[in-house]
Amino acid sequence: MRGLAQVAQHADDLDRATAFYRDVLGLRHIATYRPPGLAFFDLDGVRLLIERGAPSAVLYLTTHDIEADVARLRDRTSRSSRSRI
Repeated sequence: MRGLAQVAQHADDLDRATAFYRDVLGLRHIATYRPPGLAFFDLDGVRLLIERGAPSAVLYLTTHDIEADVARLRDRTSRSSRSRI
């Protein structure tokens, strides 16, 4: 084994999940395929697959500056009524 290539995460609403991972978390969006309803993101070299049929997963993200990242996320989510931190 050499590493992790992809993680799948469940989402009921692909558009909302895509907006969250792309616009709020700032992940690079790789592609969306409709059908079957898949969205892919780059998470520092690991693909994140968002899919309705995927099981729920717990994602542990790393940061170099937690205070700055929390402030950035709060600023981004304050502009959206859909997301809260």
